[in-house]
Amino acid sequence: MPVISTYELLEKIGKLRKTEPKIEALRKNDSYILRVVLQGVFDPNVKWLLPPGIPPYTPNELVDLEHVLINEAKTILYFIEGFYDIPDMKREMMFIELLEKVDKKDAELLCAIKDKKLPFPGITIKHVTEAFPGMIANV
Repeated sequence: MPVISTYELLEKIGKLRKTEPKIEALRKNDSYILRVVLQGVFDPNVKWLLPPGIPPYTPNELVDLEHVLINEAKTILYFIEGFYDIPDMKREMMFIELLEKVDKKDAELLCAIKDKKLPFPGITIKHVTEAFPGMIANV
């Protein structure tokens, strides 16, 4: 079975028409990267240590990079408050390097989630909290 990017997965789930299929699709595709992305957007306790907006980077035009974000998921912790104490400039350069390494759609997703946005209006905090009870505190 071919691997699809995290962006493509969430895009497909967001296009589902009804709530229950969305919740079921989230549960069926439960993974570390999916949870990181959803918490990054919806959890108010997740504070991104990056400036808002899209940084200057060159999107990766190579194909078949859908697996890269999955493999690099743990590096996202460098960009969130409370994990790694590194200089801001180094953190921002690491983020740009990640954006240039992953599939270009996944790079768009990373830029959106650090600004607490999900580029798929069909997925809400209600879907996430029903799919993964307790994942987001105080909701």
